Amino acid sequence: MTRATIIAGGGASGVLFAAALLRRSKNARVIIVEPREELGRGVAYSTDCSAHLLNVPAANMSAFPDKPDDFVQWLKANTPESADATSFAPRSIYGDYISAIASREREAAGARWQHARAFAHEARIDDAGVRVLLSDGATVHGDSLVIATGNAAPAAWPGTTSGNPGGARFFGSAWEKGALVPGSANETVLLLGTGLTAVDAVLGLRRNGHRGTMYMVSRRGLFPHEHRLFDTPPEARPDATSIRDLIGVVRGENWRAILDRLRPHANTFWQAQALSDQRQFMRHLMPYWNVHRHRLSPEAAKEVAGLIAGGSLRIVAGRTGEVESTPRGLRVSIKLRGETETLNLEPGRIINCSGPEHDFRKLPNPLIQSLLAAGVMTPHPLGIGVAVDENGALIGATSVPSKRVFAIGPVRYGTLIETTAIPEIRVQARDLADFLAEDAAMESAS
Repeated sequence: MTRATIIAGGGASGVLFAAALLRRSKNARVIIVEPREELGRGVAYSTDCSAHLLNVPAANMSAFPDKPDDFVQWLKANTPESADATSFAPRSIYGDYISAIASREREAAGARWQHARAFAHEARIDDAGVRVLLSDGATVHGDSLVIATGNAAPAAWPGTTSGNPGGARFFGSAWEKGALVPGSANETVLLLGTGLTAVDAVLGLRRNGHRGTMYMVSRRGLFPHEHRLFDTPPEARPDATSIRDLIGVVRGENWRAILDRLRPHANTFWQAQALSDQRQFMRHLMPYWNVHRHRLSPEAAKEVAGLIAGGSLRIVAGRTGEVESTPRGLRVSIKLRGETETLNLEPGRIINCSGPEHDFRKLPNPLIQSLLAAGVMTPHPLGIGVAVDENGALIGATSVPSKRVFAIGPVRYGTLIETTAIPEIRVQARDLADFLAEDAAMESAS
């Protein structure tokens, strides 16, 4: 007797979990709920801009924890010109890789792999199983549900919370249609955020013919560091026992290699901290952690450095005022950090490049809201992500882990501090597949 697992989301998280589960159990079948025709890309790997590169070397991007060279071998067979293990491959090529895995696993699974091209709108859970109502009016039934929705849309930027303040010139996300296609080559562009998405926006705009001045703004004006692949190997750090120790690392020499070596232990450090310490970290230290932990490829860093040196890209630390529409475009003022001066801009377009919204209570996703309303899902005490146990089971209003609803990938943020990248997601996919397969085997034996 087969057991059906409904997977809400057909990006990398959903595909890697589906592949792991079907390989682990011949009695399993999956129903992937994803409106896109092609599975595996999601938002992250749907870009067709050749300048949008992975932020991790190819050697660390295998989809399978037990086959560490799988991606490099795939590159050698399919795109030999970019098969160097130390290279930062275009994200579109990585999307080809995950999509190829989805196609291969679907063919091998046959009827055990189902793709419902719709959005998951509502979930109803009871002793009989899970029913998920879809946006096309259909209903799918399963024994369990895995939330694999990936990163949420960008958080609203202060001053832009009351809808779209700038009409067709304001873009709520860098991935909205037309966001990176300049209205004119020389228009001024304001990017809200100074992280990796803002860098993607800069590179995308430049590839699409933009030659005007660009401004990036954030409260602190912090900018991601770049990867360096050939630093001297670090000394061991047996004294590192907490997340605070990781922050101390970035002040020393060779911090990149040390941070990378400590990364596999970050979630253990994080969960060992008191909630009050986690809250302090999120409030005061997280921006500094992010610019050291989430780094740019050398190619992207070099191009952006050239734009900064040439004066066509300015990074500003400050707070933006309300965005106003004018006959010529938009108007916004920026109160510069630590100064009395105000920078007044009239950009031709503004693009929200802030990080994903982590407060699930604010997400417009109807599936998430239905789970919250039913008490099956509860926000993490920090107000970021949702509460899950060590297996990824949602912890509901009764504080008891669900036996039917699980999360994978960025949805676990809050409980985990490292859960958005492939090296973590591939392990979660394997471990959750093992857990569900063992649970099904025990139930069949009883």
